[in-house]
Amino acid sequence: MSARRRTDAPIWSLPLGSPDDGETLQRWLYRTLRQAILDGRLGPGARLPGTRALARQQALARGTVQAAYDQLLSEGYLDAARGSATRVAATLPERSLQAPAAHDGPPAPARPEPAPPPAAWWTGRLDGLGAAFPLQPAPGGAPPFHPHRCDVAAFPVDTWRRLHVRHLRPGRPDVFGDTGPAGLAALRQAIAAHLHVARGVAVPPEQIVVLGSVQQALDICLRLLVGPGETVWMEDPGYAGARQLMLASGARVADVPVDADGMRVEDGLRAAPHARLAYVTPARQAPLGMALAPQRRLALLDWAVANDAYVFEDDYDSEYRFVAKPIPALRSHPGSERHVILAGTFSKLLFPGIRLAFVALPRHLVDRFVRAFSLTNRGAGGLAQAVLADFMAEGHFDRHVRRMRRLYAARAAAFEDAARRHWHGLLEVPAPQAGLDVVARLVGMDEDTALARLAPAGLTGFPLRRYCGSARPAPGLVMGFAPFDADAIEDGARRIARALSGRGA
Repeated sequence: MSARRRTDAPIWSLPLGSPDDGETLQRWLYRTLRQAILDGRLGPGARLPGTRALARQQALARGTVQAAYDQLLSEGYLDAARGSATRVAATLPERSLQAPAAHDGPPAPARPEPAPPPAAWWTGRLDGLGAAFPLQPAPGGAPPFHPHRCDVAAFPVDTWRRLHVRHLRPGRPDVFGDTGPAGLAALRQAIAAHLHVARGVAVPPEQIVVLGSVQQALDICLRLLVGPGETVWMEDPGYAGARQLMLASGARVADVPVDADGMRVEDGLRAAPHARLAYVTPARQAPLGMALAPQRRLALLDWAVANDAYVFEDDYDSEYRFVAKPIPALRSHPGSERHVILAGTFSKLLFPGIRLAFVALPRHLVDRFVRAFSLTNRGAGGLAQAVLADFMAEGHFDRHVRRMRRLYAARAAAFEDAARRHWHGLLEVPAPQAGLDVVARLVGMDEDTALARLAPAGLTGFPLRRYCGSARPAPGLVMGFAPFDADAIEDGARRIARALSGRGA
């Protein structure tokens, strides 16, 4: 038997046991593998099987195995060099943190790792989840075709700077004071006016709250509306940040499949008819891109009304629709006022660093939401709010969105054309009709293989499995086109064709 086979053997014969009561499969697998490494049953350099192989052996979802591996990698228990197997790290975190011995003699007995205090209820939930967002800022520009990015270089910086300077003149102390937890009144007014015209939503400024992100809005809504163990509908595939926040909050997530007409509401009704909240992206489903069909919109609203439940509508990039006018928001439907919570962000419409978003609430939730928000955050920065309010009121925002819609439509067409010419037999790309990115389906190749071939060439995409709960769609990559001009798209398409076909960068 070869040396390689001997290092592979222990993981296959390792008894993994069973999860504890109430323990997630991700947490159980992470805990069991980590303990085997610490006990020496999996020694330094021991090779772990691929995620697909271990998932098949243990009858687990592949995403469960991947999440456990990712956590062990991030904590330094595993090493995974590009193009090679995942192995136990040569030096474990516990050993690298130990101080050198002050004198010779027998080693001191190992101190047990302290358990988290009972009050730290998030600890166990977070341990089993990968990071929803990068925990370190990406250096330099995004590589082709990194998704979920807008074109920051096209933002009208001179206009923004002029408005910024206006509010920093003497005699304008309002921007240095406290705006209040609901946000600056002028910005709330501007958002309400924009929603009325662009999204068909008639909501008074008093029902709008300005905050840092849609993620923050969803967090507060889960705290207010969903008790521990209660059920939430989640699109599957769907936005990974929403799913992980639900799991961390203690909610039970009911994965509702998605097809060409969006969320399959009938499947949600069968699986969890009495759920407390449904998370949807009806204007452009994240990440697949379709709009929620009219009959399903009505079915979703009927369910919410009948069960006194709520729909959290994430309107994240609905402004960028290329083939027709933007689809009206779900919140625009008659009778939706009490049950639909509409959230949107300026980070994709303007630039990520603005860190401003909004939520339009049912009237009866406003006071509770604002009080909850004020407990965790003193409100978004007043200066940025004041500048954005002027930017919107003076028409700069609408002009910028119209210009970027034309620009992104041209880039979507260039991306589709380049894909058709260069990626035949490698990737299948539908015509992008909206948004900043698209799902490209892999032909005859799994996601791990594709990413391993792309990485050495400085290319990227997000694996579709990152967005999945129970769903097991055909392998694909979420790829962005918005930040890249025609030359960059052509060059990137050629490089991806060479990398995926095995011809190098």
